[in-house]
Amino acid sequence: MSRLSKWIMLNIEDLLQPWEDNAEELLPDKSATKQDRRDHARTMLASICQELEQAKAGQQSDNHVAKAMPPVQVEKPAREHGQERRKLGLNLPELATEFLDLRRNVVQLWTRDVQGLTLSDLDELLLFDRAIEQAFLDSIESYTNEKEKQERSFVSMLSGSPDPTYLVDISGRIVFANPATTALLGAPVDRLRGVAVFDLWPEKNHDLRRQFKTVIEMKETFRGEVTVSEESEKRWYEYTYSPVLDANGQVEAIAGVARDITERRIFEAEILRHANYDLLTDLPNRRLFHDRFDQQIRRSERTGAPFALLFIDLDNFKAVNDVQGHDAGDQVLKQAAKRIVASVRSEDTVARLSGDEFTVILLDIADIEPIKLIAQNIINELEEPYDIGVGAPRVSGSIGVARYPQDGNSPNQLLRHADQAMYHAKKK
Repeated sequence: MSRLSKWIMLNIEDLLQPWEDNAEELLPDKSATKQDRRDHARTMLASICQELEQAKAGQQSDNHVAKAMPPVQVEKPAREHGQERRKLGLNLPELATEFLDLRRNVVQLWTRDVQGLTLSDLDELLLFDRAIEQAFLDSIESYTNEKEKQERSFVSMLSGSPDPTYLVDISGRIVFANPATTALLGAPVDRLRGVAVFDLWPEKNHDLRRQFKTVIEMKETFRGEVTVSEESEKRWYEYTYSPVLDANGQVEAIAGVARDITERRIFEAEILRHANYDLLTDLPNRRLFHDRFDQQIRRSERTGAPFALLFIDLDNFKAVNDVQGHDAGDQVLKQAAKRIVASVRSEDTVARLSGDEFTVILLDIADIEPIKLIAQNIINELEEPYDIGVGAPRVSGSIGVARYPQDGNSPNQLLRHADQAMYHAKKK
């Protein structure tokens, strides 16, 4: 074994200590323990010593100045080193510092401990320096390949994503956009790169500048929703803007990801409609009626605005079900609902409570005479024949009226008053 190789192996712990101290500051990944760092450096030094021995043997056999050494033993550890450092998030200057620390520590301690360095000793230092250099080059190559591999994988993943994904710099100019983004914005990739995203997003009320500013200042992810009109079709997107931080923790870019949630919004709207509207007549159901009724009472309490409640019950409806069947009864309910809606104003609320019972909230009406007129028009419409076949029983309607605040100032009072008035009208 050469004198330098033997000395390195004997003093390897002393050589690794300064390197470990420096590496601990360099490595951003704190999951790597001190022992992990020492073991990795020990492997690198051992492989370099093996390379040094091979070069020394070749030098002695040729009996002339050492030639450039082929990277045999050191290549694999160096490549593994580069791959690992890339995964840990080191940059190239930090990678170089590791090798420089190794070389400096060996040279400083070797020249301090060995008295009377000979020409052969200096020659071994030269061989060691070349081995370090070769290991560094192999590590850089591996580091670069790993970085390019990760970038290719990243781009491939984003390109294949159905969700619009893009990256912008802190001024809002597009750095990267996947095909889904280009399809959404209607522009090819080569036209998007370098263009300010503020000028491309189709939603005018989408305050990107303020949102980007929030991401940059707070260094936190921003989430929101936006609607986009595509070929006369309205679509919904939820999106996130996430800060991309540099090594110093400063925002250097913003990553944007959007997801088409149109189907979810349509489904939610359908569920909400089923919960609030009668499926047969498409009128507000009991739940939505009570909600609007309560809101109107609170509004009238604040403003003093009067309103009236009509409680409508179809006369002889049971006979239709008994004689013509339930399908005919459903047709009567649907036609009756349309007639009631056509007899009132668009701002008034018509609802189906249950069975053959309907209600109407007439807004901003105080005098009884206009209310009577509307009620009589509804009765006249309900008495018209229904398209349910020949020989169908005749259907009409009875209406009870309650006014706010004359007949009550709470939902229960008004409903009870209107219901009692309806039964009184039915008896008459």
